Amino acid sequence: MIGKIICGLRGLRSNLAAVVAILMCSTLCMSSAIAEDEARKDLIELPIRRPPADGEAVWVQIRAGVLPHGAEIRVSTPDGVLLGTVSSFPALRGQEAAVTHTIPLPQNIITRRHVRLRLEVEAPGKRARAPQPREIESINLIYVPISD
Repeated sequence: MIGKIICGLRGLRSNLAAVVAILMCSTLCMSSAIAEDEARKDLIELPIRRPPADGEAVWVQIRAGVLPHGAEIRVSTPDGVLLGTVSSFPALRGQEAAVTHTIPLPQNIITRRHVRLRLEVEAPGKRARAPQPREIESINLIYVPISD
């Protein structure tokens, strides 16, 4: 009888060890997914109202807010291909306070009626980071006529 109890306890221990191992593995996978999600705060996805018609292209307009001195917003594809930069240089007297920057987008950046862009604030001597809400006043997609 005692032998059966000891064997039962050993089986319980091995089952418990397996459950603990599975929980540890799933925790590691979850923290990895969370870290990846946090690392992707620089990615934005903008919905597109309709596909561009013949003779049209989709461009992005970004109105920069207040950026640190010497900083600019780097606009690139999700895989890091630079499309353009945006700065918050002061407008001329008599103009609006913020300046709107228009950047052409490659046709292949439109997927499933969305445009995904990577926005990073780069400042001298600092590591690139995702922009804070006050650093971008607005961001919109526009349709622009083009000629072949």
